[in-house]
Amino acid sequence: MTARLSSLNLTPSPRILEMIAEVDLQLHQCLGELIDNSLDELIEASTRDRSLEPRIDITLPTSGAAGKSSVITVSDNGRGMSPEQLQQALSAGTSGKQRFGSLGLFGMGFNIATARLGAVTEVRTGCRGNDQWVIATIDLRAMQRDFTYQVPLRYEDKSREEHGTLITITKVREDMVTRLRSTRAIRETMSLLGRVYTYMLRDPQAGHSGAELMGGANQRLYVNGRAVTPHLPCVWDPSRSVPYMGSDIDAATKINIPLTNAYACMNCGRWYSTAYEECVDCESTDIEERERRIWGWLGIQRYADKSDFGLTFLRHGRAITYQDKSLFNWETPDGDFELEYPVELGMGRIVGEIHLDHAPVNVRKTSFDTSSHEWRFMVEKIRGPEPLRPKRAKHLVGHENVSPMSRFFNAYRENKPGLRYLVPGNGTTSIHEATKGWASKFRANDPEYLTDEKWYEAAEAHDRIKNGPPPGPPPAADDDDWLDSEGLGHLGETGDDPAGGTSGQKRPDDEPEPIAPETEDERFARWRSAAMLLPDTDREVRIGNAQPVLRVYVTSGVELSMDGQRQPSAIRIVAGEIEIYVDAEATLIRQYGWSPLNVALVCCAPRLKNVYSVDGSFDELVTSILEQFPDRRVDSAAVRARGDALLEGMRERLAQLVPKSPHTYWSALSAESRRAAEAIAVSVTPDVDWSGAVESGEFAGYLSAEGVHDLVTNSPTLVLDGALFRTTYASLGEDTQTDQVSRIGALLADLRRMAAGPPIRKTLELSRLLLTADLLDDEIVAT
Repeated sequence: MTARLSSLNLTPSPRILEMIAEVDLQLHQCLGELIDNSLDELIEASTRDRSLEPRIDITLPTSGAAGKSSVITVSDNGRGMSPEQLQQALSAGTSGKQRFGSLGLFGMGFNIATARLGAVTEVRTGCRGNDQWVIATIDLRAMQRDFTYQVPLRYEDKSREEHGTLITITKVREDMVTRLRSTRAIRETMSLLGRVYTYMLRDPQAGHSGAELMGGANQRLYVNGRAVTPHLPCVWDPSRSVPYMGSDIDAATKINIPLTNAYACMNCGRWYSTAYEECVDCESTDIEERERRIWGWLGIQRYADKSDFGLTFLRHGRAITYQDKSLFNWETPDGDFELEYPVELGMGRIVGEIHLDHAPVNVRKTSFDTSSHEWRFMVEKIRGPEPLRPKRAKHLVGHENVSPMSRFFNAYRENKPGLRYLVPGNGTTSIHEATKGWASKFRANDPEYLTDEKWYEAAEAHDRIKNGPPPGPPPAADDDDWLDSEGLGHLGETGDDPAGGTSGQKRPDDEPEPIAPETEDERFARWRSAAMLLPDTDREVRIGNAQPVLRVYVTSGVELSMDGQRQPSAIRIVAGEIEIYVDAEATLIRQYGWSPLNVALVCCAPRLKNVYSVDGSFDELVTSILEQFPDRRVDSAAVRARGDALLEGMRERLAQLVPKSPHTYWSALSAESRRAAEAIAVSVTPDVDWSGAVESGEFAGYLSAEGVHDLVTNSPTLVLDGALFRTTYASLGEDTQTDQVSRIGALLADLRRMAAGPPIRKTLELSRLLLTADLLDDEIVAT
């Protein structure tokens, strides 16, 4: 009779380790698991030994050498491990590290990563003071063949001063070999590692804008001897700010939200609000009280982009999600999500890093558990439960969202060029493409681009080019000028008289030295000293078969004279560099609204065509150069976005004015404008109480361009004289008042076409409307 079994042996087959290798981890993710454990060790070792220069080195086969015989290594110069520590570290399914106190989960993470890379892994480790290396070799195929988990240890002699850990992976998997044979594999891997470990690799004293605010651990990571560089956020300096609702909103700010301490199971990671002697999940007694906080920073990027923005969420210094945009969505009471940012042309600038060391992540460390209490609490504190949009929030809950994210959203939501929103421009438009190019130079560690000065000067230059230079002081008056004006200048002349007195005649030897003619170098240097460089020039352009550097300067207070004749522009071509100077007072600029770049190219096209032997017409030459300036292109979407932004600015200002006398403003609207406002309100807030909005004055937040036009034409005293528009009205005569109303009315008629009319295709018409937008923008009183 067969004996009855009294127990079951549930030791898994070694095949499980090979099955682990089927987990779809990318090369950088596999390396990341090994890097995590090294960083954990190095950070702790550095706190105990200040003389240690922590370093992690990775070697990967290059594309030409990649094959099954290739070797992958990861080493660190940490304290190393004893045999007992190594046993715990390599046990599959266990963790020798505290789950919420460090980056790595050595056991499981190590086995997943190494099995994904290759079939054989050797770990060589040793501590300072010991005279032997401890070496373990994990051969997955041999373990499966022998049906054992036993891994023998061997020992080799070493110097007592040597220490650290070296992981060597051989018999590389075929799919990994295929990836490594790509010529871009190592470069892409370094880039991704720089992104994941940007905080760990950053130097908080690096000297670039925002360095101290962002912080960093200043660790060192190398791949094939080349340093992995952190992917630095290109943010405005925290000292910059813009006005919003009577306050200055800094362009970057720290986040530090302390939470109550809690108790964490150091074995499985479960949190408890009160002390437990034993974990209810894993029965571990290793439960510690831990500090918890939400910390990091929010900032405004120095350039706008359609995808390159968003928040990075980190756990113990490792980026778990990068450029996350989920906080830009508002979760409605029904559980749906509404995208609130970006609002203009789909281009965003809000960036930041939020550290959530206490929040759970998945095993692959690719996302946080967004259903967890810890994540949802963070969302409430950083972006708030209300809509970011002030009107929407007021309607739903009676007050605006006051979260850190909301302040950034409202103060910086527009991408309008100039200092008002900290957006670089060229006097005509925003220069998003140019500033993205500058960001690349920033990340390449170009000293000229490390701080935000280049971007700030471009925003400042835009305002100066657009509005003209500020009036300078009057020229110093000569004490004798009044004599000249009265025809008595001779009385001011002095000279030695032979009799000892003075005479009205100067002696020949008192005559001033003749002034030498001004050289070309001196003339251009004088013009340059009175000029501003257009921010999006100072770059190479293709002209025919040449690629010279083009710089365009806008001069003020000097005459561009050639052969005694004043010119709108002047050009100089020397050694592959083109300098063009454009008079800010040129008729084409001041009276016809041309951009300085257009004036420069049109006026200088004959010279450029001749010097560079370009075939074709002048028009083709100018067009070919302008095509290299994508920021200068004018399209219907840009005009529509500009119109929407102007109208929204007017609504915000009216929202401050109308509640003081709602009936007066409502009475000035036509029936058509009232219906339009109601329709807009319903489209934004379907359950709006429209009668209440009319009574309270909230209807002002939904007025169309036609509605604003009604206010100007039907009741100008409500909106002129510094109320909504700066235009003077009440103190003027009747005919002039009519002219003022007609002028603003004409601008608003254009706004109506920009914001609500059919798409406009003609470039000339689009350019004209953008000029109208500039004029209207100057008229609107800032909120």
